[in-house]
Amino acid sequence: MIPRSNSPQAQEAHLTGPNAFVIACFLAIAMYNFIELNYCIFITFQRWGGLYFWSFVAATWGILPYTIGFTLKNFRPETNPYIYVTLIVVGWWPMVTGQSLVLYSRLHLVLRHPRILRAVLIAIYVDAVICYVPTTILVYGSNSSNPGPFVNPYSVWEKVQVTIFFLQELVISGLYILATTKFLRVTAIARRDGHGDVMRHLIGVSILIVILDITILAFEYANLYSLQTSYKALAYSVKLKLEFSILNRLVAVMQGRRGSSSTGAARASSSTGVPSSST
Repeated sequence: MIPRSNSPQAQEAHLTGPNAFVIACFLAIAMYNFIELNYCIFITFQRWGGLYFWSFVAATWGILPYTIGFTLKNFRPETNPYIYVTLIVVGWWPMVTGQSLVLYSRLHLVLRHPRILRAVLIAIYVDAVICYVPTTILVYGSNSSNPGPFVNPYSVWEKVQVTIFFLQELVISGLYILATTKFLRVTAIARRDGHGDVMRHLIGVSILIVILDITILAFEYANLYSLQTSYKALAYSVKLKLEFSILNRLVAVMQGRRGSSSTGAARASSSTGVPSSST
């Protein structure tokens, strides 16, 4: 992710004053959100297990090395590049795929189509292999003693992998929005107990998550590499914070559908570790 060359990424390595300030703000807020997310995780989840919990933990803890790596790259460029490259890669993998698995692991609450759910999960794993392996090879090659053969392929592949991950989360969020809207309309929950506000909240937060992904994509295609990579840490930390409100609202709606039955709520959440009650 940090090639040495005359590419846009390398040219942007010489940060101007305003750019350096903005990047520092992005990274600092991401680090603050990392601390807050850990607090929220360990006071929210009564049971430490399941796909949702571990995906949330992985995505959250991916922010830490990713942020430290780009802090070293941007503000301590004399650091051995293999150090900050390794930190960035180690953080990037769980931060991005962890977020997608978080989205996936709550999708079953509103979408009861096993084949679609299975296809989404397979796509997440396939995209991870397709994107991570070539990118990791190219980024280490771009920072080797002979970066020439790797730099141009990396510049192209960086845009490809950012686009793939954007489309992946767009599809998951789109499925969630459609399924939630259909569920609430069919069951008429929106007309009871003020759940119309819940529907608007759920849809609004999902749209906001998509907007955050669009801004990452926009930075990438504008060749604002340093801003894009630091903003990504902020955006992913914000998306995880939004997860708490969207999850709690969704579980409340599902419990409203099941009435007084607590076993149904527990059964719906057992496979992925999604909390069965709001906090």
